[in-house]
Amino acid sequence: MKITFIAYGTRGDVQPAIALGKALQTRGHQVRLLASPNFRAWIEGHGLEVWPAKVDVQAVMNSEGGRDWVQQGNNPLRELQLMRRLLRQHGLEMALDAWEACQDTEVIISQFTSVVYAISIARKLNLPHVCMLLQPTLLATRDGRAMINAPAPNRPSWINAALGRLIMEPAAWTLYGDITNRFRRDTLGLPPMNTRSFVREFKRTSIVLGYSRHVVPHPDDWPPNLHTTGYWFLDEARNWQPPSALTQFLEAGEPPVYIGFGSMTGRDVEGLTQLMLEAIRLSGRRVILLAGWAGLGRMELPDSILRLDSAPHDWLFPRVALAIHHGGAGTAASAFRAGVPQIVVPHMADQPFWGGRVAALGVGPKPIPRPRLSPQRLAAAIREAASPEMKRRAADLGRQIREEDGVGAAVEFIHKHLGA
Repeated sequence: MKITFIAYGTRGDVQPAIALGKALQTRGHQVRLLASPNFRAWIEGHGLEVWPAKVDVQAVMNSEGGRDWVQQGNNPLRELQLMRRLLRQHGLEMALDAWEACQDTEVIISQFTSVVYAISIARKLNLPHVCMLLQPTLLATRDGRAMINAPAPNRPSWINAALGRLIMEPAAWTLYGDITNRFRRDTLGLPPMNTRSFVREFKRTSIVLGYSRHVVPHPDDWPPNLHTTGYWFLDEARNWQPPSALTQFLEAGEPPVYIGFGSMTGRDVEGLTQLMLEAIRLSGRRVILLAGWAGLGRMELPDSILRLDSAPHDWLFPRVALAIHHGGAGTAASAFRAGVPQIVVPHMADQPFWGGRVAALGVGPKPIPRPRLSPQRLAAAIREAASPEMKRRAADLGRQIREEDGVGAAVEFIHKHLGA
């Protein structure tokens, strides 16, 4: 069958889609990814077809609106306003891209950023549709461990379920509903939807959840069309050759601390780097600084810090003492699997949720939101994360996650949904 993934997003959104796509292609399917054009060579290097999107997510994140989103994402109301602004600029073009990419396909696999209009495309083309999510779905549940922004985050409560029905379930439609109805009217020739009809359709969608039950337990009150499989790791270490500077740095002393904020650019990269340098000085640790899209460390650095442009997490994380990162789902997953403590500095979106899970599981300190980050707080968190008890819990969780086959379980769920 021809399967099209609508894989809009950053590297952390695209990488799990590649992992699933490769597994599905191995099972005899023809797989295409709709993704930002800067990911084309990477995706094709894994043997998958690419439909280059017209909207470049990296350019969006580096725009004024994208930088504002990163800077102010810890304020939920402000974040919602900024997301709406970005979607007004790019949302319709993204939906039209997906419509074109799905014309000759037989199965659609969407993500959180695309599920609102993917439901309409699947209905118009009469195609099977699966939604792959990297974070707990927006369906209500009493179990706060599986709901973003739950008022009782670590226990069951009717308050969680009530908030979920009132705020979380309509959230995607609140952001994308007006654009989707324009798309339905002008392109698909379908009648408009409203919040209630969208939530009803979303609850009927087959949803596969790409994280571990050891990290986020699967709630008993979710419907059977949701399935938690385990993480969808794309192992790239076997084909990656580390630069000599990295191997020499690792061999020269104790395992270093990893720092990387991925695609979280922000406005003051130099100021953020200086803050990190002071925290490192206070902690007395050696550090590997991953520049990422944020461009961290573009200045003269002391010998105790090695700056890298990139490195596969599955190669690097087992070799570090702990990981400091922004709380992206993929980065947190890699640290969980490696069995190392982690310190989360959330900037936006689902990152505070993953920071909360890290703390609740006892494999890292409480998250430090980006506006509250200081050298003293970060240095104290590094000392806390290095405690023997936290290291032991992280190692135990890593062993549990490495025993899972999330990709295999997801493929079986998708095949069951397709009747294959």
